[in-house]
Amino acid sequence: MKNNAYIKLGICLVSLIVSACGGGSDGTPSSVNNAAVDPVSVVNIATNPASVSGTSIPPAASITDSSGAIWTVKSGVIYRANLKAGFSQDVILLLWYAGKIYQENVKKGWWVWQNNNWVASADPRPTTTASSSTSTSLTATGTGINGMPFFGVNEHYAYGGVYQSIPLSTQASTMADLGTTGVRQDVHGYDQIDALANTVIPGLGSKVTVMPLINAYPWDDPTLNGRTPTEASAYTYAYNMAAYAATKLKGVPVVEFGNEYDLDSHNARIANDGVNVSDYDNTYWPVWRGALRGSYDGWRSVDTTGQTKVIATASAGFLYLGWYKGMLTGVQPDGSSGHPKVKTDIIQLHWYSDGLDPENTWGKDGTNYNVLKILHDAYNLPIMFTEIGVNYDYSVAQAQAYIAKTIPELYAAKSTYNVVGFQWYELYDDPTGTYGILTNSGAKKAIYSSMKAAVAASH
Repeated sequence: MKNNAYIKLGICLVSLIVSACGGGSDGTPSSVNNAAVDPVSVVNIATNPASVSGTSIPPAASITDSSGAIWTVKSGVIYRANLKAGFSQDVILLLWYAGKIYQENVKKGWWVWQNNNWVASADPRPTTTASSSTSTSLTATGTGINGMPFFGVNEHYAYGGVYQSIPLSTQASTMADLGTTGVRQDVHGYDQIDALANTVIPGLGSKVTVMPLINAYPWDDPTLNGRTPTEASAYTYAYNMAAYAATKLKGVPVVEFGNEYDLDSHNARIANDGVNVSDYDNTYWPVWRGALRGSYDGWRSVDTTGQTKVIATASAGFLYLGWYKGMLTGVQPDGSSGHPKVKTDIIQLHWYSDGLDPENTWGKDGTNYNVLKILHDAYNLPIMFTEIGVNYDYSVAQAQAYIAKTIPELYAAKSTYNVVGFQWYELYDDPTGTYGILTNSGAKKAIYSSMKAAVAASH
């Protein structure tokens, strides 16, 4: 899947100033930066993660944000990294929630720290712990992992087109008929997270279980103003978006972060088969590592009990085994080690028909690989095919044969290699390609019956 996206921020409502927002009349700076030279106020986020979402002063003495800056309140005034954070006074509560800092003053006014300033806001904490709109489809049972069905498909509601023109209830009925009742839905920004929580999940109903793919693409970070992202900026951007998503999508059984970062256009071409860490571009490696680390930590800052299983590997799959090794063990392509390790609960794998059989495929030099065995033995984690499909060069007959062979093999790999499911790419044809089981008008293609039969026979 190829796509990246958007975001937005707000403005300061000067007319609402009571005892916060904007520059201070006492000559103190109206904005502060993360002063890395101050070891007291800035910590290493790799070894000292941000505070758990919901941490507040009082009762806590301090809050650490996702950039490593430490926040305190002294005599009703807010400090970030030992500098006054804009203008504030009579503050009775400082709150770290879903990747953002909020304050409440003595007059019950709420403000959020945004663009190095205080912007009028409201208490961000929900009045209930879970929204009724998500409670039905998020508790669906299945034979995969943590309530996520083993058999699923990819969809792209965020792209518009067929995934918005065909009623969500119709899409859900089609998935139920196929037996593919898990669905991977990608989102790339806060507005799309809202749409997923408020429209897509309730619209699909209780017969379908959604697995969000949240892509906090580091170059989309609006605070960079065109600058190249760093590991630190990517971490912070991903952390904040993931924390927000965790509050909106509470209870999803599985969430995935990032998509095919190893093939991103900013990277140099992967050398050889991608089996070794040294086959990858070292320049942007830390940026992707920061995005994946921030995503995991941001989600877990809200979901502290591990209710949702997290996928944070973001590889294009096939033989790109060096990507997993480097990210999960703290090794870089330049051979250096001891770097922060990416955390994940599930290994994600992409696979298309040109890769043949994931248990029996070949590299450029003729080396034979059982990719599932390699991943299983190396990491001892569940494996999920978040994309699997048929390439364009396959005839209808070849596609049908591939489906009839591959779907039962994936299901059989549950016991052998702890494969916990797949999401077929994809339900409908759309601008990303004619990969669909149905056309972009909703008509069934010849492979529809093949998929339905293969899923039914695999139970």
